Amino acid sequence: MKRKVTVVAILLVLAMALVLPVVFAGCQNRSEILKVYNWSEYIGEDVIEQFEAYYKEVTGKNITVKYDMFDENELMYTQIKTTKADYDVLCPSDYMIEKMIKEDLLLKLEDISTYGYEGLEDYRDNMSPLVMSGEDNLFKYDYDEESGEYNLYSRTYMWGTMGILYANDSTAYQKSTYGTYSSMKEYVEANGWAVFWDPAYKNNFMLKNSMRDTYVSASCYTLLNERSKYNNSALTPADALNATDSANVSKIKEMMLAQKPLLKGLENDEGKEAINLGGIDMVLQWAGDAVYAMTGLQDELFDEDKIEEKRDLSYFVPMEGSNIFCDGWVIPRYAGNVEAANLWINFMCKPEIAVANMDYIGYTSGVATEETYNYIMENWASEEPTDYSIDLSYYFGEDCGFDTVIYVAEEDYNAFEAQFPTKAIIDRCAVMRDFGDKTNDMNSLWLSFKSA
Repeated sequence: MKRKVTVVAILLVLAMALVLPVVFAGCQNRSEILKVYNWSEYIGEDVIEQFEAYYKEVTGKNITVKYDMFDENELMYTQIKTTKADYDVLCPSDYMIEKMIKEDLLLKLEDISTYGYEGLEDYRDNMSPLVMSGEDNLFKYDYDEESGEYNLYSRTYMWGTMGILYANDSTAYQKSTYGTYSSMKEYVEANGWAVFWDPAYKNNFMLKNSMRDTYVSASCYTLLNERSKYNNSALTPADALNATDSANVSKIKEMMLAQKPLLKGLENDEGKEAINLGGIDMVLQWAGDAVYAMTGLQDELFDEDKIEEKRDLSYFVPMEGSNIFCDGWVIPRYAGNVEAANLWINFMCKPEIAVANMDYIGYTSGVATEETYNYIMENWASEEPTDYSIDLSYYFGEDCGFDTVIYVAEEDYNAFEAQFPTKAIIDRCAVMRDFGDKTNDMNSLWLSFKSA
């Protein structure tokens, strides 16, 4: 869910979304247009143009991609549910896919072979075993299942974890009432989500301006962290993330309101820059954006003379648990070009395209092929074995045919682990489900927190 677009840009895109369909309708047949609705800055450079060329090569027909962006799952959902917006393919997050399947707002993916185009290869089974639904699925979701059949409505585009991005040069931890620590790393890893409730970091951290994202840290701290008075060892991360019963929500709300005076602010995207500029020392962050903050963004700010030296940043998924999420391609019920939508999803699962998207976005592709492996080896792997390694057999599969243990240099390990977490990190994460009929109650909780 990488977001770099400004509010002005969002409004401009939405305004264009109302105007452009009229313009297109006047000069092109609907069958010559593919309307895509995706997160901002969430596709590789030139990929749209490459799809248009692929479509021409496969079908012999021309296609124009009309590409719009959304900044919230709920905004996209409203466009489809209420206005029956004319889009062909969407990229919602996991819980929203679950919700849209329940509400019959999605079409099942079609068998590529039914289109009859010569040489048309189906790439949609190039997915990692991590993200393919099934009885042994490690990703722990089962929303895309019907009568024992899986992955009928979606294909995972990108996935990742949520954790704490922090600056190793911070010294405020020395004033912590939690104990004595020798480094920021020791402090964060010993206390997990409790660092966001530590008075030592008052006005020195930011959370997400998103109910579900901020609820990840609040629920896991309240119900699972040893420093919380409501810690319950009988609960799992899945229990905490999906706690919507009044008793637990009341406890979580109490902790959120206690935290509010310590908070510097809520952010959508600016937290990555704020921590690099030294305005804060910690921020609740998605793994892909953490990788970007530690690498590409730092380079940009340094080259533009906005920072004199790069901060030493690290990313950590607390031991008590966190969220593992995915965004996936789906086709809405009101799609006007279903064939092109299926071909788009197929194209996005093409190995070289998946790698190009992953390289640009910074999150982890759902596609796990030899091309993905080669990308990792070229961009992360050390030429010689080191003391720092991650076994990605869970991602590529036990029988993938190549050595899944990746050795990296010490200085690269944390960023690599953020993009490709260890199996141990995966095991302590859980999927956050659709809140269902509790959604209004959870929204009320969020409004109470923001207005406090």
